[in-house]
Amino acid sequence: MDNALTDLIKISKTVGSDLTLVQGGGGNTSVKTADGKFMYIKASGTALKDMSADKGWRKIDIAQTLSILKDSGLAAMEVSKREIEIVNRLSFCCVDDLKNAGRPSVEAHLHAILDKYVIHLHPHIIGAYVNSKTGRKIIEKLFSDRKKPILWIDYTDPGFTLAKEVSKMVSEYTSRYGFGPEVLFLEKHGIFISANNAAAAQKLVGSVIKTCGSELKSVIKPAKVKPIAGEIIDNARLSVRRAFFNALGKYVSVSHFLDAEISAFMARKDAKELLSFAGLTPDEMVYANGPAVWLENCDTAKIESKLKSQIAKGAKASAAFLVKGLGLFVAGKISEHATIRDIVKMSLFVRSCAAKMGGINALNSREQNFINNWEAEAFRKALVGGGASGGELKDRIAIVTGAGSGLGRSLAIGLAKAGVNVGLADIDTVSAKQTAEMIAKELPGIATLVLPCNVTNADSVNDAFAELLNKWGGLDILINAAGVAPAFSLTELPVDKWRFALEVNLTGYFLMAQKAAQIMIAQGIGGNIINLSSKSGIDPSKNNTPYNATKAGELHMSRGWAMELGSHNIRVNSICPGNVFEGSKIWNPEYIKVCARKYGIKPEEVIPYYVSKTMLNREIKGQDIADAAVFLASDRAKMITAQTLVVDAGQAMVR
Repeated sequence: MDNALTDLIKISKTVGSDLTLVQGGGGNTSVKTADGKFMYIKASGTALKDMSADKGWRKIDIAQTLSILKDSGLAAMEVSKREIEIVNRLSFCCVDDLKNAGRPSVEAHLHAILDKYVIHLHPHIIGAYVNSKTGRKIIEKLFSDRKKPILWIDYTDPGFTLAKEVSKMVSEYTSRYGFGPEVLFLEKHGIFISANNAAAAQKLVGSVIKTCGSELKSVIKPAKVKPIAGEIIDNARLSVRRAFFNALGKYVSVSHFLDAEISAFMARKDAKELLSFAGLTPDEMVYANGPAVWLENCDTAKIESKLKSQIAKGAKASAAFLVKGLGLFVAGKISEHATIRDIVKMSLFVRSCAAKMGGINALNSREQNFINNWEAEAFRKALVGGGASGGELKDRIAIVTGAGSGLGRSLAIGLAKAGVNVGLADIDTVSAKQTAEMIAKELPGIATLVLPCNVTNADSVNDAFAELLNKWGGLDILINAAGVAPAFSLTELPVDKWRFALEVNLTGYFLMAQKAAQIMIAQGIGGNIINLSSKSGIDPSKNNTPYNATKAGELHMSRGWAMELGSHNIRVNSICPGNVFEGSKIWNPEYIKVCARKYGIKPEEVIPYYVSKTMLNREIKGQDIADAAVFLASDRAKMITAQTLVVDAGQAMVR
């Protein structure tokens, strides 16, 4: 491997692992080859810490990259078209043979102007200065004794315009001093460090951060975190989620964060005032959609009103809310929550510091509009968020019981394909984790959560839902799929097997539905409960007393629950599958032997025999049942409740 690439990976992992230096997967690094003809640079949307020998970087031709800046025709182009054109040209500058490697950093032409090693970061300590009205004055004083003076770049729109401006200023700097700049401070943005060797570049990063940090030690004093009852936080999460649904018709997940730094900011008398200033950096605008909204209390109506007002003004809906005394609530796609938290916490720090240094210097309206419409940042956000997740149930939250195998697994995967974030509840956590791995491999944009759960135990059920609320903040769909089928004739049925079936198939369904209904009612945006019954719940089967009874009972429970919950717009329906053999724990070898004896056939003839009993003469697959569940949970079925959908290839007739 080229020494330049080795250095790039090492530097990137070092600085990328320090969250005080980077947020949101941001920041860039580059290293030029020994002959000066090529440059290895971080790929857009890749977190620095995740770079490796086979991903996260591109190798580009420096001469071709610099030629982009010399094209006078680009400056005359309409901005949105120009930025896309530049992205395409930068891709053409790549000379590596990586597959699915992504774009080179949109700031590649800026890196090409500087020295051999370039590190571009957004440290929160630097943010305190570049977002302060007196930041430039203080920085120039702090570094006045440097042999190589710092270079301050006034705010310039990122991308092509910034690269052109930096190119001009670096040229003027070099003409004046006879050497290029090592440290560049970019107003409302971050810092560039440039050196001719790796050690010098990394040392310089530490030195600059230390110098700047020495002036800020007394600004932030972490406050003690006061414990808050879980019920209060859960209700606040549900309020935020309800506000988003009412205002935007969107299903969002909501996370809660509270630590010493957030507590310290909330304790400030000027907290609301500091958050009244607009977004400070591109990161804050792109990921958090502006500064966190200050709330005296978590009132749904106030949040809803705020969101509607933002949309009416053509702005993006805020993703972060700082509620006095409660902490930070982040709403949106699950995979983005941690990134938004980090960016908001940086903003709280920067605002606190900047307030003591002449005041906050935020992005103005024109600057905000450019960032909001910049395709490069939208692309980066999508990559950090794990890519788009489509489907008609996009971003909804579900729990599926028995998700570790059989129909439970098929239902979980089917919901994930429809865009649902799925809680995988199962007493067998190893199998549930396998389901999670299957979903992650096929659908990387979907979140899963393994929930250890014994559906017959109320405490275990409560713990599973508590974990779901703690991680995702709401619930839209419950599918009761965990079930057992002890096959005995009436005269040979052990009473413990009978009671076991009642516990799993009836008590389990009841406990899960009871807790789900409580959450859905409190959430106030409706929901869906789907009970997985069986063909045997309609037409009983021989030697199957516990299964016949419990599956019929599930149907009647569904109807009763639908009557109770309809006024809350919670729909309850049942699915009666026919015989689904694929991946089933029920259709195990022993059960198949029982069926073979029942019909006087060989075990290997059992599955063909059952298939032959259907009108369509086709084997039912797990995806067929999942398709039915997706339909019932969707808005296409918004007027369907208390009903039973039979998916059995035409074996039983609903009478």
